[in-house]
Amino acid sequence: MKKVAIVFLIILLISTSAYAVSLTDTIICKKVVLHLVNRTVLVNRITGEVKYILTTTGTWLLLQGPLKNQYQSMYNAQTAREKS
Repeated sequence: MKKVAIVFLIILLISTSAYAVSLTDTIICKKVVLHLVNRTVLVNRITGEVKYILTTTGTWLLLQGPLKNQYQSMYNAQTAREKS
């Protein structure tokens, strides 16, 4: 029974739901408000990569393509300004 529970927990940690942020992302990522556009994003604490954006409906949207690059640039500019 313990093995089944452990395997189930590992699967939950690895898998990403289609409608929500995965458990590992909520642990590894931090919420950051981008002041330029007044939007909340989830940023990986280790790599500094912007992964998700909080929509106006309250759901998290996975960023991809040019939109991801745009929000990543805004995050990089904001963190560089805060450090100086």
